[in-house]
Amino acid sequence: MVKFRHIPPTQFMKGFEAAARLESFSRAAEEIGLTQSAVSHQMRLLEGQIGQPLFLRIGREVRLTDAGRDYHRTVRRCLEMMEEGYRRLEPYRKPGSVVIYAPRDVTRRWLLQRLPLLKTAVPACEPWLDTSGAAIDFETMEVDIAIIHAHEPPTGSENLLLVRSHVSPVAAPALARTLRHPADLQNAPLIHEEGPIGWADWLGDGGMASDGVWRGSNFSDGDIALAAAELGQGVALASVFLAGDAIATGTLVRPFATTIETGRGWYAISSPARLKDDDVRGVWDWLKTQADGDQ
Repeated sequence: MVKFRHIPPTQFMKGFEAAARLESFSRAAEEIGLTQSAVSHQMRLLEGQIGQPLFLRIGREVRLTDAGRDYHRTVRRCLEMMEEGYRRLEPYRKPGSVVIYAPRDVTRRWLLQRLPLLKTAVPACEPWLDTSGAAIDFETMEVDIAIIHAHEPPTGSENLLLVRSHVSPVAAPALARTLRHPADLQNAPLIHEEGPIGWADWLGDGGMASDGVWRGSNFSDGDIALAAAELGQGVALASVFLAGDAIATGTLVRPFATTIETGRGWYAISSPARLKDDDVRGVWDWLKTQADGDQ
């Protein structure tokens, strides 16, 4: 069966919506830039395609039939969705648009604060931050640069190591002051974030028992886990990269210097084709200045 075979031409839908709303073929014609006879003819064809009268014709005015009122709700909703879809395409048409994909926590904790620096370095760039979480495919997606957390960058991509991934305990200043020795963590409220490295790993790396470290709140989002730590709700075993700005401003404190390397890194990746664009290349070169290599 052919899909969408009952959908009339868009011009018919626009004429029908206007005529139904204005209760006049002539006023509808003025609104959409056609003659009254053209609109009237379109509505006859539309009624013939649907197999139902949509209008009651009363002198120079028209009134919707019951079927017409039902169909008008559908047509108006469809036209509004099409118009909304067109408006959503506006960023694609914007000169200088560079789509940067990054996970939400990286965007919130690292990239967002650096947008003014990016705009200064690449004035023509109009950043579009994508935090959708979709799998990256430069061949089929409108993504120019992606920031990913991986053991190795994908083969065939242009890649730039921003920082090696390490985790370390972080806490709000008041809570951090109560932690004089790593063993104190066994009695402290702990915050857990989903990931390959957990509290048992950090404590075990220091030769300490990890009994009971499963207690505490669990989070699937690194940004929210850090926010809970900032509120004093517990000690988070956090990415030093993501917590860096909070540590620099003093909202979070590292009570112990010990870190564990996760075996992963934060990489910027792109494709040779995307990097031929001057604005994309400008963002890429700026990211090179932000790379810290090992943190």
